[in-house]
Amino acid sequence: MNKTITQTKNATAEQLIMTDVMNAFIAEQFFHIDEQTTNMLSNAPDTIQKLYHKSKQSLIYMDALCFLVKKSYRQGYQWVSGSSIYKKEDRSWVEISSPVELSQFILHHTLSKEAYEHPGVADFLEGLNVSIQQLNLSIKQMEENSFSAPKSPYDWFVKGEMIASLRDRPFHPLSKAKIGFTSQDYQNYMAEFGKQTTLCWVAICNDSIVKGCPENEVESFDVLNEEQKAIIANELIRKEIKKENYTIIPVHPWQMTNMILPNFKKELADQTIIILDSKVGDFLATSSVRSLLSPQASTKMLKLPISVTSLGAARYLPVVKLLNGIAGEQMFRQAIACDKTLADRVFLCEEKHWWGYMPETLGLFDDHPRHLAAQVRVYPQEIMKKEYKIIPMASLGVVMQDRHFLTEIIGENLSNEDVLHFYTDLAAAFYDITMRLFKVGIVPEIHGQNCCVVLKHKKIVGLLFRDHDSVRLHQPYLDKHQIKDPAYHIRPGYSNSLYNETIEKLIYYVQSLGTQVNLAAIMESLSSVYTIPEKRLWQITEAKLRESLQTIDIPEADRETLHYELFENKEWPVKLIIRPLLEADGVPGAMPSGKGVGHNPFYLQE
Repeated sequence: MNKTITQTKNATAEQLIMTDVMNAFIAEQFFHIDEQTTNMLSNAPDTIQKLYHKSKQSLIYMDALCFLVKKSYRQGYQWVSGSSIYKKEDRSWVEISSPVELSQFILHHTLSKEAYEHPGVADFLEGLNVSIQQLNLSIKQMEENSFSAPKSPYDWFVKGEMIASLRDRPFHPLSKAKIGFTSQDYQNYMAEFGKQTTLCWVAICNDSIVKGCPENEVESFDVLNEEQKAIIANELIRKEIKKENYTIIPVHPWQMTNMILPNFKKELADQTIIILDSKVGDFLATSSVRSLLSPQASTKMLKLPISVTSLGAARYLPVVKLLNGIAGEQMFRQAIACDKTLADRVFLCEEKHWWGYMPETLGLFDDHPRHLAAQVRVYPQEIMKKEYKIIPMASLGVVMQDRHFLTEIIGENLSNEDVLHFYTDLAAAFYDITMRLFKVGIVPEIHGQNCCVVLKHKKIVGLLFRDHDSVRLHQPYLDKHQIKDPAYHIRPGYSNSLYNETIEKLIYYVQSLGTQVNLAAIMESLSSVYTIPEKRLWQITEAKLRESLQTIDIPEADRETLHYELFENKEWPVKLIIRPLLEADGVPGAMPSGKGVGHNPFYLQE
């Protein structure tokens, strides 16, 4: 049970985050686990054996720190969650009690003095503190309030978002930290608390706005009901604000108070921006915080900037990302058309309806305009159709007080065989769809927050994708299918992950976001709740990835290359979590990321 983020009355936020941070330090090789440092506890000195007198058959790491480890499919080795960690002080061993103390000790011992003084280190340690405080609020909420049973297809989606928010990004120790939110903000605006947020509204001079869809098929206030639209319309008449001159968009109330009012004083003074008195439209947060959904069933949802810091990046909404989203979606739809099996199995959100503040004096990579924008994201009709359930995959990686969402989705009397059958179908659909898109030359957002599983009559029939600004590509494969370069806007002088010159670089996203993050979280949670050996789930995962690789139509030389990278290479590239945060240079909007070398879960699997 300890190996997953298990929200139970016995698991505090500190314990859960200790697991994630310790395993991240191991995966990113802050420790060298080898014959010199790691042995069976029974072979360790007596002083160490006495520290762990009930764990004789365990592996023990001994250096400046002392802790128990075990073999792990996901990352080679991981900490034995819940076991004691000791640091060497003088000639004795002293137990470490918190993730912050642990991180300070490890970073002091592994970084140079100059590296430790980098601002990213202090930000990381602060993020751990905030993550602990805010995750404790989420745990308390879940213990005291059970989520209501869904009564409609739309309710299933809403509940899935609430559950997904409990964990946010799997295995990331800072995932729950929303730096900038007070405790009350956190409880008001995070999905798991289920509170409705009433929106603010502004009018922006048309000379200073960029639109994703100039023909105005959809307007931002189309997310409102008729009564609410009338309230806005009446205020515009009273104040003589004409739509020929101004565009109306919603603003999140946190953003209005913390960003617009203090930082847009010039625009407010010269009436480039006019704040409306009307506050209308009640919305619920999703697991991504800045995406909002209506409490009443609707295919139209909102995405608004909320400039808190999460995972090392400000969660604003820059026009450059919105432009890239249009390009990515067009390419994505062309790719689907290249494989007839995908037409009724891949469901895409439409993301071309957006409005972003962009005065002529500023450019796409300037910080100021990024804090004021809005997108209406249109979901497929299936989100409201009676026989369907659309479930964020991230919600399947969460354990709630020893229960799993799958029990509710499929039925109360799930056997282990039922669970294995569901996971087999999930892995098969996930890899088949992902690799068929890969063969065309793209990998969309396949982590669990942006990838949803689509069920019809409780059977998996496809995947839904959203957030198309990061559809990665390999142009030589796209060229074979007559799909042009989407001409993404890339910040000059900075590396990007969108263009991948080799198939090895593109398959990395299937290895990392798809397997090591999305599916691994689901496997660990299913193993925990239903007492299924993790080994069995990893065997299914490997089998389905092998099948998908054999199915796709690519040159045999490329298939051999991918087969080696996926199954024969002892090492896999891994997505780094901690090191990029420690080295973060504060580039606006850039989520710190990095690639390291780690364990291949399919290498000589026994």
